[in-house]
Amino acid sequence: MLGYSLGATVAFRLAVEHPERVRRLILVSLPFRRDGSHPEVVAAFAAFSPEMAEHMKPSPAYQHYAQHAPRPEDWGEHIAKTSDLLHIDYDWAGDVPKIAAPTLLVYADADSIRPDHIVDFYGLLGGGLRDAGWDGAHRPVNQLAILPGTTHYDIYLSPALPAAVLSFLQ
Repeated sequence: MLGYSLGATVAFRLAVEHPERVRRLILVSLPFRRDGSHPEVVAAFAAFSPEMAEHMKPSPAYQHYAQHAPRPEDWGEHIAKTSDLLHIDYDWAGDVPKIAAPTLLVYADADSIRPDHIVDFYGLLGGGLRDAGWDGAHRPVNQLAILPGTTHYDIYLSPALPAAVLSFLQ
């Protein structure tokens, strides 16, 4: 299962709450705590409101929604629900160890998530806690990828993303 940004929230929760349904997990640009994002991102989440729906119509997000949503007229409701989600203060550190599936964390090198938080997430998954050894015998099953020249907002366009995902799935 692969999820990106808010979609990674769905993938994370599924892996925690229904581990039998997830064989491999790929989380792209997901903080495990709300404060894992840079402070200006958390502030933008706090300011996000249903009233923004109309102002967002010229955005690529709306254009994509209008093209692919089964009911484009529900844009306002979608933004209202997204606003509710972005206002929740969460900390899933205690849930990370419940993930049973091998997991790949993928981030942009200029992500909206703080680098120290990324490293903490990887550590909670058992990664980066020791040297893998010259023969790789102690390599963790979970992996971390940082994609160069990307941001949270364009990481899905990077040719390095499918390469990292395919390598992990093989």
